[in-house]
Amino acid sequence: MGAAMRNGRLLASLAVVGLLVAGCAAGGTGGSSTAVETPAPQGLSASEIRTTLSGRSWRFKGPNNTGTTLYAADGTSLVEVDGKGTTKGKWTTKDGQLCESFDPAPWLPGGVPMSCYPFARGTAPGSYQAGKAVFTQAS
Repeated sequence: MGAAMRNGRLLASLAVVGLLVAGCAAGGTGGSSTAVETPAPQGLSASEIRTTLSGRSWRFKGPNNTGTTLYAADGTSLVEVDGKGTTKGKWTTKDGQLCESFDPAPWLPGGVPMSCYPFARGTAPGSYQAGKAVFTQAS
């Protein structure tokens, strides 16, 4: 067996051991651990989501956009996306999810059909999360 092959197998073995040790440190039971765990978002019922959002404006920050949405009690919404403009939409809740659709706008020619995302309390105080977007109440 060549030296290069032995070194490659040694490195692969060390990598597997490293992953196993990291897994034990992050998720082990018993003993003390120095790993810091971020709490997972806490899910909300459809009724809790409606109560939280209805009649209020919320700042959102997603992977591609930031802006403000006003969620009206009648299930309509007004959305302002920073640097792009405004559009109207519809919203509802079901099974712990926020469902939204958006009308076409110059920067959103086809609009967005009704799509649902899990909605939960965020990890920061006063924040909520829908899919990858984080919501905080607008001032």
